[in-house]
Amino acid sequence: MLIAHLPAGYLAAKGAQGAGASKAVFWGILLGSIAPDFDMLWFFFVDSQSTHHHDYLTHRPILWAGLLLFGLLLRRPFLIAVGCGALFHLMLDSIAGKVSWGWPFFEGATTLVTVQATQGHWIKSFMAHWTFKVECLIVLVAVAVYLRSTFKGKSE
Repeated sequence: MLIAHLPAGYLAAKGAQGAGASKAVFWGILLGSIAPDFDMLWFFFVDSQSTHHHDYLTHRPILWAGLLLFGLLLRRPFLIAVGCGALFHLMLDSIAGKVSWGWPFFEGATTLVTVQATQGHWIKSFMAHWTFKVECLIVLVAVAVYLRSTFKGKSE
C-alpha cells in the first residue's frame, strides 16, 4: 500500500468515533495506521535501502499485538488504539506486500496479491496495478467523509 494507510486509518477512526470512542482512541488509531512506516526513515537514511522495510521489526505484527495487549493490561485506550491501527496497517500491507505474520515462530511472509514488475520502476508497477485503484478509492472516500463531517459541523 502506497498512499492509503492514513486515509484508511481515518475511516477506521471515524467509525470508532461514531461508536462513541474518545478523541484519544481516534488519534491512537490514526497514529497506529502510519506507525509501522516510520521505519522508512531508517530505510532511506541509515540502511541505504539494503533491506526491504517490511523486514524491520516495525512491520512485525507481534510488536503491535504486544502493544495492544499491554494497553489492555494497563487499560489505556490510546495504546490499544495504536496497536489496533498498526495491525490494521499490516493487514492492508498484506494485500500486495509481504508481512511475516508468524514471526518469530516461523519466517514465512505472506501476501494476497503479487504485483508483477510491469514497469521500469516498482512504484510505477504498483500504480499500474488494480490494487492502487482501490487505494485511490479509499483516499476519495476518506476525503468525502472528512468534507462531510467538516461542513456538517459548520452548518449546525
